[in-house]
Amino acid sequence: MFEWLKTFIVVYETRNFSEAAKRLFMSQPTVSLQIQKLENFLGVKLFERSGKQMIVATKESDFLYPKVLNVIDDLTDSFIQVSNKDNFKMDCVIACSNTTAIYLVPEIMPKLIETFPLVNFSIQMMNSKEVIEAIQNNYAQIGFLERTMEAKNIKRTKIYEDELVFAGSPSAKFWILREKDSGIRFINEMFLHEEGLDPLIMHVNNNELLLELLKKKVGKAIISKLMVSDDIEWQEMENETSKRDIFSIKNINNTKKEMLEIYQFITIFFEEFQEKRFK
Repeated sequence: MFEWLKTFIVVYETRNFSEAAKRLFMSQPTVSLQIQKLENFLGVKLFERSGKQMIVATKESDFLYPKVLNVIDDLTDSFIQVSNKDNFKMDCVIACSNTTAIYLVPEIMPKLIETFPLVNFSIQMMNSKEVIEAIQNNYAQIGFLERTMEAKNIKRTKIYEDELVFAGSPSAKFWILREKDSGIRFINEMFLHEEGLDPLIMHVNNNELLLELLKKKVGKAIISKLMVSDDIEWQEMENETSKRDIFSIKNINNTKKEMLEIYQFITIFFEEFQEKRFK
């Protein structure tokens, strides 16, 4: 039918079967036959003959012509779009904990964008529990977190060994803790428990605020060495709490080829990143 409609447009515009045949690179009988097939399909007369060559469009033909033009235009646009791969990019949401979002994910994003041009990447920062829930529920495709948490349908791969330091003024009254389900809060609570400490507690809900309080000597906390800056007092730690693993995670049921390739790329990238950082 698509060929019938194309023929109809040319015949309507030329009002001449011979001229239409030339434009369509067809024989005149073929043009006539296609118009006849379209008329039979629609059950209406589209053209009346006027002499040997000229034809007159019927009111049905006048009604149909602009609508067929729109259909052809839409189809042409669709063909152009379907041939453009940029219109079929895959979405990849990266869910990441606060520390990984600020200090690790930006390191890899330029390479991810360059290596996977047909993927639309977006980044969502949340606490560790929320990262896992996002991956489990397929809201996000790739996750980054710094807390060891077993979860159903989650594949976990170690990508980085983070060094932890004691930051802030040792004489500060307050110990600053992140919100519940934060990876860094878990580390701090474990340290306080193992050392038998019961300091005054101040709660904050993001790393930026925690760092500002440390800079002002309002409190102290264990933080990632990635977060340390020149205006924060800090010192190395010499116990088992001084290291933690950072992981990438994915839903084991997500077996799309592109996502598997992205996950593998992330693993290799951070292996090399860690080696360069500690050379």
